[in-house]
Amino acid sequence: MNHSDAMDSAGAKAAGSDFKRALGHLAAPAVISAARVVTPLTSRGVQIAWFDVWNSTLDQALDVLPAIPGCEHDLYRELTQPTSVRKRHALATENGQPTALISLRRRRRYWEPVAYQSLSGVIAPASSPAALGRALHALGVEVRVEAGLDKSVVDLNPRSYWSPDNYRVDLQGDYEGLWSRNHRSNVRRARKRCDEFMRLRIDEVSDLEWCCAQWGRIWEGAHSEETVAAEDRLRFWRAFLKQQSADSPTQFHTLHLLDGDRPTAGFVMMCQDGVALGQCIVRDPEYDHFWVGVRMMDASIKWAASAGLRHFDLGSGQDYKQSWGQPVAGRYGAIFRPLAVSALYRFGLL
Repeated sequence: MNHSDAMDSAGAKAAGSDFKRALGHLAAPAVISAARVVTPLTSRGVQIAWFDVWNSTLDQALDVLPAIPGCEHDLYRELTQPTSVRKRHALATENGQPTALISLRRRRRYWEPVAYQSLSGVIAPASSPAALGRALHALGVEVRVEAGLDKSVVDLNPRSYWSPDNYRVDLQGDYEGLWSRNHRSNVRRARKRCDEFMRLRIDEVSDLEWCCAQWGRIWEGAHSEETVAAEDRLRFWRAFLKQQSADSPTQFHTLHLLDGDRPTAGFVMMCQDGVALGQCIVRDPEYDHFWVGVRMMDASIKWAASAGLRHFDLGSGQDYKQSWGQPVAGRYGAIFRPLAVSALYRFGLL
């Protein structure tokens, strides 16, 4: 192929791509709207009622459904409250009885459960896992849970699911002995730089506002638009911290590294069944030269070990997590979407 032919081919591909985008812009809304109408009609025995605002009907339905383990109904209601991001609530019934109540938050072109990014591993309250699966398939909209689910999500028959490597620290073993020489050197350097004048503060509720605000500033321009959860995170975690007790099956804890009274780095973790799950780690960029991010992670892992927890789960994603823990499977993400919407993706129209 000569240079002219290559340019013509590239131009044709670009034109084809532009045409697809234009076609998708026209076709996608109609297909999505049709799926929202048709899907519930083909879902035997499941009726879906949509609400844009939480109300007494939803309150009554929630009280009928089993509470999410470790999260009573009143705490879960904190996630259903209005924020600056659009929410919708889908009440699923079978034979006139509530079977699932799926509250969703808008994110890009799809929806995510309101619990996502605030309460790991949770999709929605339901009478049973099977009922939740039927309700998700009857919604007629695309719902994504990017991470944090356990293997049981496969039984819900999502349109697709995945299990990326997550990174875990074995708190009952010699986890520092598994670190690379370079990483151990970096941790020692961070300890030396920070410990001369910084102190660690545990479970100060007022620190949540700083932590969530810092997280929002860091990620507000990211393409993923994950900061749609910022308001829910702050409200929900604050309520959880205030009501939890030493024997609560699910607990949230905050750790902050302070320069005097000024936070320099913060961490929010969820503890359940002997496992600490990292939820939110942030730092003040003005303190980067002290390596406060490294020191914050080091201190959080040590605190979890001293609290008697077995494992510290870092999650998947950023490369730095590989330095701290070992790769493990068992955490899943999943997508539930109507067949017609899947076709839009398959043909490159979304």
